[in-house]
Parts: sequence; C-alpha cells; structure tokens
Amino acid sequence: MLRTQVSFIAALSLVVISTAPSFAQRPEPKKTEVRGHTMYTLMEPGGIPAIFEPEFVPIAVADSFYYDNEPLIAVSSGDIAKAYSTWHLDHHEIVNDYLEGAAIAVTW
Repeated sequence: MLRTQVSFIAALSLVVISTAPSFAQRPEPKKTEVRGHTMYTLMEPGGIPAIFEPEFVPIAVADSFYYDNEPLIAVSSGDIAKAYSTWHLDHHEIVNDYLEGAAIAVTW
C-alpha cells in the first residue's frame, strides 16, 4: 500500500535501493563480566556498515523483485522522490544520501 501511495505522489521519479547486502558469517558472541553480570557482544562497533553511495532503479524495475506489501521508507522534495527498502536497511541500518543537494540520513 505504501508503494502505491508513494508512486502516486512521485509518479516516474520514484526509485528504490538496488544494492544487495553482503552477508558475513555470524561471529561467536564475546562474553564479558561486568560487575557480576555477563554481557555478550555479537558485533564490534561499526559492525553494521552504512550505505554511502546507494544505487537506485526505476519503480518499474523494482516492482519485478520487491513484494507489493514490502515496507519502504520514502522521502521526497520537489519532483524528486526516493524509496529505501526496509529489507536492505535491516542489514545496514543507515543510508547516507543526498536529496536535491541536501545531505540526508535514512535510518531503520
């Protein structure tokens, strides 16, 4: 439903991230004792890489590999609209991008 609403507003300029995430083997948790409590660390700081140069495809192409009900985060300004797949953001959590020359950060 969201994609239908966004595509109605954005018409031909709606685009979707096409960068496929890279999957690494899940590390063993690191066990640490802190004041008598066991803490487990699964990732070191910076373990989830941000996307710095997202690649986009037209909505007609995106429709061939995204589900109709897939949640998207959409942003627009003027005649420009972009949509970011929450599936991709599950693996990266942040996209650093530009919208009409203004820096934006899309998080999930």
